Amino acid sequence: MSSDTIKILPDNLINKIAAGEVVERPVSVVKELVENALDAGAKNIYIEVKDGGKTYIEVSDDGKGMDENNLILAFERHATSKISEFDDLQRIVTMGFRGEALPSIAAVSMVEAVSKPTEAESGNMIVIKGGTISEVRPSPSKYSTQIKIRSLFFNVPARKKFLNFDDREYKYIYSYFKKATLSRPDIGFKFVNNEKVVFDVKPQELDERICEIFPEIGKEHLFKTENSLGAYSVTGYVGKAELARKYKDNQFLFINGRIVESKMVSFNIVNMYQNLIEKGYYPFYILFINMPASEIDVNVHPSKLTVKFSDEPKIKKLIIEAIENSLKGSSSLLDLGTGTLPETSSAYEFKEPEQKQASEDGPSYNTEKQERFFRPDEKNIGTRVLKFNNELIVSENIWQMHDSYIFIQVESGALIIDQHVAHERILFEKALRHFGQLKMASQSLLFPVKVELSFEDKLILNEIKEYLDSIGFILSDFGQNTVIVEETPMGITVGDEKKELLDIIDNYKLYKKNKMDSMEAVAASYACKRAIKAGQKMTKDEMLELINDLFQCEFPHVCPHGRPVIIDLSIKELNKRFRRE
Repeated sequence: MSSDTIKILPDNLINKIAAGEVVERPVSVVKELVENALDAGAKNIYIEVKDGGKTYIEVSDDGKGMDENNLILAFERHATSKISEFDDLQRIVTMGFRGEALPSIAAVSMVEAVSKPTEAESGNMIVIKGGTISEVRPSPSKYSTQIKIRSLFFNVPARKKFLNFDDREYKYIYSYFKKATLSRPDIGFKFVNNEKVVFDVKPQELDERICEIFPEIGKEHLFKTENSLGAYSVTGYVGKAELARKYKDNQFLFINGRIVESKMVSFNIVNMYQNLIEKGYYPFYILFINMPASEIDVNVHPSKLTVKFSDEPKIKKLIIEAIENSLKGSSSLLDLGTGTLPETSSAYEFKEPEQKQASEDGPSYNTEKQERFFRPDEKNIGTRVLKFNNELIVSENIWQMHDSYIFIQVESGALIIDQHVAHERILFEKALRHFGQLKMASQSLLFPVKVELSFEDKLILNEIKEYLDSIGFILSDFGQNTVIVEETPMGITVGDEKKELLDIIDNYKLYKKNKMDSMEAVAASYACKRAIKAGQKMTKDEMLELINDLFQCEFPHVCPHGRPVIIDLSIKELNKRFRRE
């Protein structure tokens, strides 16, 4: 038996442990404070952060304030005005109901809170450092409640060192702010970052709020959706096919006003768009479901994001019918007749890259003329001989199966190449060679294209602009979140400039999530988008060019994401399968 004595932990240590569950990073603090303001009936909420919320967070509101006794109690553990018995947990309609939130925040920061009852002219201030109250005194108050958080995790250095760079922490806060403002378009929000106003929105209709938060979206891109089944109802907006992205950033679900996530709901909505958007893309939607609070469990996860329904089939039916009604006459969802020029027009002007030795640039043939399709040398290739692992490969022993896989007969058996991932590897290494050196060939637009970006996409674009320059995407700023596309990589179809740029940004997000560094993530994004696709027929010469370039790669056996490019099927293995041995 251990000689260690069991003992009761002191309150300050208990609060620090609780803080580990509630306060994961600065955005956790912002979320808790904003939700408390919403529950207090605020009509206007002010949010300010500095240094990604690490050094300063302020949330102020004009809702129902507190007197001195309630202000002190608000920072006591397990104190709340929102539940009084166990059954209340099954019918929660408020947001920030968790009584441990404020004391947990106060345990790992320096807090200054001022509040006053609605009818009072002045209020009271409480000052807390590391969970210990140092001062309570009367104080004038501009707001009903104003809470300032300084030096988050100042007394938990092990926790503080795991925070991301300021910009990354700020992105988390901005992402939450976006969801909060969309969830309550009837409320005014002002958001300030490092003393610069990011948004200052007044109460408005939902479609107006959407267009203000997403400057790249107009009302003409949105379709209203609604449905009801008994006590269940859904309202909101779905987007045209052109708003679909390769990332799920633009999918928002609110249940009884709460920001939530549901794989079931998301799956069924994506399924409704399957014949309207490309595979791997996700539609834009903002949906509000209202239902009896007792029929949903919001306590599945500590963050209260994941929910569990007591009647999933009913929710599924509610959603499917609503989306189906919105998508009737699906051609109206597609931007047909946008006035874009045909592919054969002179909207592009070819721009040669600066010259450099072919040996430094890898393959000699010019893939820039059309990255999506291979172009062999002008001379007749005829029967060509290549080598793989010192084994001869001749053109007569190469064929394509299902317009996706290339089979090559060699002395030891057969090689099977996935044409898409093979081309990805080629383009990936080619892009990496150009970064920091001379840029690839590009095509100048005779009619530059203006692209409205979301705030997050513009931040990402700023991160990767120098790499985009190298691959031929030349952009210029046009104020705030707008850019002008002046040149594009070779092979991009007229009218697809915005889509191609957004796809690279979306792929970049996915690859960064998998811990790729920025340069490799951009190269992988470019390669994935420009590579020949599965299901695309290739000529014998094109297959030879692909094989030749693949075998010149530094790592020909895997694509940038780690998928196999080549399968080596030996005669020995075949004989074993057919029991010839």
